[in-house]
Amino acid sequence: MSLSPACPVVFLGPSLSRADAGQILRADFRPPAGQGDIFRACSARPPAIGLIDGIFRDAPTVRHREILWAMSRGIPVFGAASMGALRAAELAPQGMIGVGLIYRWYRRFPLLADDAVAVTHAPAALGSKPLSDALVDIRRSLSTAARRGLCSGETAMAETLRIARQPFPQRKLPEDFVASRVDQKSRDARALLQLLARHQASDAWPRVACEPPPLVHAWLDDLQDSNLRLPDGP
Repeated sequence: MSLSPACPVVFLGPSLSRADAGQILRADFRPPAGQGDIFRACSARPPAIGLIDGIFRDAPTVRHREILWAMSRGIPVFGAASMGALRAAELAPQGMIGVGLIYRWYRRFPLLADDAVAVTHAPAALGSKPLSDALVDIRRSLSTAARRGLCSGETAMAETLRIARQPFPQRKLPEDFVASRVDQKSRDARALLQLLARHQASDAWPRVACEPPPLVHAWLDDLQDSNLRLPDGP
């Protein structure tokens, strides 16, 4: 069945299952975005692009310039939860729309480590199921445990710092705290999809005014490496 032209493109992976996402929004769901993927998505002229998950280490990450280029073509770009929250925090002054607590966290504290949202996950063909826990979720879970009296605030802080020192593929919420688990990335992903669904229902999408990014050699090299090139004309 073909998708309606009013369907946004959403890059989604371990933050939320595609089955759960499909219950919220009718969209063209694609695996976590890497270099060139948002540029490619623009060829379908979607009413919006939602960036939730992106590639962190297995391939080049999604570039700022391709997001700016998408917005310069009049396509609003939304970000939340993971790579989307990072890019939205960085590009909010240019008009990228951020959603959720993690986005607001990175906007307020711009020097926070990018890998706080990173996880390892299964291949996209197997549903991109997360194989580790994001530090942002661990931090929220341990804070919740302390508020509920399941541990002291000092214990929660010490565990957070201990886990933060580990490489992100090794980070897991300790079994003793599973009862207080908070999946903040999932919450923020749902919030982004719900916002897109409201725009879709009203067929009223945000207008964006963004200048095209400069044609620097580094970006042109990125495009060439991805077997892409800028289209002629508007």
